[in-house]
Amino acid sequence: MSFGKTLQKIRLTKGKKQRDVARDIGMDFSYFSRLENDRFESKPTRETIEKIAVALECTPEERSELLASAGRIDEELERAALRASENPKLRELFKSASMLPNEQIEKHLRKIKSDLGEESPLDSEEN
Repeated sequence: MSFGKTLQKIRLTKGKKQRDVARDIGMDFSYFSRLENDRFESKPTRETIEKIAVALECTPEERSELLASAGRIDEELERAALRASENPKLRELFKSASMLPNEQIEKHLRKIKSDLGEESPLDSEEN
């Protein structure tokens, strides 16, 4: 789904009007309207998406959906990707892990969290 359609879906779910969201983030209404109607060659910046997400009171999932539909990734994931680009073994690990089924990802994540001395959120859900 395009960024504009994703934005429109979330905005309508929240029961907000374009003008209200634009005003809340200090954005020109016509600019916001063009964003929502996919009338730009380039996607909005992460900063713009963050402002919109705050104004719409987005859940973390909705925020991630907006970022993904704009071809952007979460800052934390971006930092991890940058680290992986500098470390060939980490890059290989990420690529391999992305091919695993969810059950295997969960198993390996529990092991990594254990090795780090952290409780995995997956473990606390099981208890």
